Amino acid sequence: MSIAVLGIDLGKNSCSLAGLDERVRETIRLVFDIFDRRGSVHGVMRYLVEHDIALPDRVRSGPATGEVAWRRPHRGGIINLLTNPAYAGTYAFGRRPPESPASRISRSCTQRPSRDPEDWRVLLHGRWPAYISWETFEENQRRLMANRSKHKGVPRGGPSLLAGLLYCGRCGCRMVTCYRNNGHDLRYSCTRHQINYGAPPCQALSGAKLDALVTRLILEVLRPSAVEVSLQMAEDIELERTARHRQWALRLEQAHYEVERAERQYNAVEPENRLVARTLERHWEEALTAETRLREEHTRFLSREPARLSPGDRDAIRRLSEEVPALWHAETTTAAERKEIARLLLERIEVTLHGDTEQGDYPEFRVRDDVAHVQARARVNRSPK
Repeated sequence: MSIAVLGIDLGKNSCSLAGLDERVRETIRLVFDIFDRRGSVHGVMRYLVEHDIALPDRVRSGPATGEVAWRRPHRGGIINLLTNPAYAGTYAFGRRPPESPASRISRSCTQRPSRDPEDWRVLLHGRWPAYISWETFEENQRRLMANRSKHKGVPRGGPSLLAGLLYCGRCGCRMVTCYRNNGHDLRYSCTRHQINYGAPPCQALSGAKLDALVTRLILEVLRPSAVEVSLQMAEDIELERTARHRQWALRLEQAHYEVERAERQYNAVEPENRLVARTLERHWEEALTAETRLREEHTRFLSREPARLSPGDRDAIRRLSEEVPALWHAETTTAAERKEIARLLLERIEVTLHGDTEQGDYPEFRVRDDVAHVQARARVNRSPK
């Protein structure tokens, strides 16, 4: 008896990816690749929806039970792929805590959180070919956890640049982001002890000047590497295009296979059996129509997105790399995109104010990958508590 894991053949005697549907394999790999680039389940779902990429699923009832069906992307399916250790080549048992009768009655419809790997009852690595390494799987779980409300999370749409990155230099707690005057007046406040213990708030400060200071430091860090960034951007764009064109090739191949199968079934029926012949003829026509429609969609896709970047596209990307400050401040650049860039460079910012003055302490900017450790004096407006 084999264990049914979508995208992995877990048979009695051998485990392999080679004998599986190639479209299933490529789609699962694509989900992991896009999550690596975008860092959130919602980002993966948006990518799949924007590019009309369906997700594989198992038929759970009826005569086609166990067969692969293609469905529109949904959050639950993406989470199941990202949190299943089987795709890291690992067999796991006892990932979820046992349920008592009371917990089954009171449990909400949401999925129960999995235990940490250290708490799982059985954990066996290298049991079958993997889509990702175990280290990548663990990093994905950390990123998923960080996206929850109590963690730093993914960049949101508010104008604050440092939401989730700014910490109080007095108590070490994360500072919260507040908006006044219909979102035009930004400030950062440390209110953890005020909320939990009724104590006075540690400090609060206007966020505009602090955001401006961090913006200047980010642009200084990006300036020397602008050309390298542009080359990497072009490479990433081509990789994504290659993946999308591969998905289209597999969809067209599957559509053509469905046409050929319907034709074989129609030709195999006895002419005297007119009822079955009419039914199979209708299925054949439906398969032909679906293939024709898909080829027309593919033609429109090719007109919008050629397989490779043209020299003009590469020159445009190179020119953009020389205009990083203008791109940063452009109206077309969203607040979420600026935050995403900031989080690629910064891990943590600590700030301390002295008394009731407007003079800020030396905030320390911890930059990722040891790019730099910058200290700069910031004059900030102290906000009323």
